[in-house]
Amino acid sequence: MIPNITDMTSQQLLNWLLSIVDVEIFRSREQLIALLAADNPHEELEEEFREFFNGYYVLALELEEYEEVILGVIRQNDAFAHLNHRVEAVEAQRKSSPLGREARRMGLSVHGDPVPQIKVAALSPDEFRRFVHTLANWRLFVSRERLVKLMETDNRIKVLDRLRAEFYEFFVCYLELELFLENYDYDPDDGLELRPEFIESLKREEEYIRSGGKMFTLEEVAAELGISLNRSSVCE
Repeated sequence: MIPNITDMTSQQLLNWLLSIVDVEIFRSREQLIALLAADNPHEELEEEFREFFNGYYVLALELEEYEEVILGVIRQNDAFAHLNHRVEAVEAQRKSSPLGREARRMGLSVHGDPVPQIKVAALSPDEFRRFVHTLANWRLFVSRERLVKLMETDNRIKVLDRLRAEFYEFFVCYLELELFLENYDYDPDDGLELRPEFIESLKREEEYIRSGGKMFTLEEVAAELGISLNRSSVCE
């Protein structure tokens, strides 16, 4: 059962928030800001964006588990009416299901969910820089800095309510980031070279098939899981 954030002690809340504010996306964001400011080569920006996106994936896995609980708190408290208004705006514009959002982060799509129309790999260098600049300056990162400052306060009990309130702001910023990325098709593994040990594994599987072993196609696995592969994303 997912614990209610309002029931956590100050230390429990602090420990949990530490696991969130310290994920890779925040370190990678600083690298992106530096690369954008220095006008580094496009390839370096692409490489760091891959790290950023992987960090976003980790953050999403951590936060989406608590989404129902957090949204329940926001909706039931009049003090968070301004946040609830933003949540309602996100929900009104969302086109994908929770499973669809998870699949999108892996470069896949779920049957019945819309396929993102903008391919990150097809963006021109200037378009890609503008895209990265938008992400690197998202309100999420400002909220994270405020969270960290509150977490560093000596008298944590005194600021406990402010800490929770700032986290709700942080969470809504995350939802808005998710909504923005819903329109973009990006596979963080696209273009990566295969490692030698993986190639050897493929060779062993090939020998296994030749000797009569049973293998399942990617389409068969996807059908079993109820996932529709975005073939255009995979092939390009």
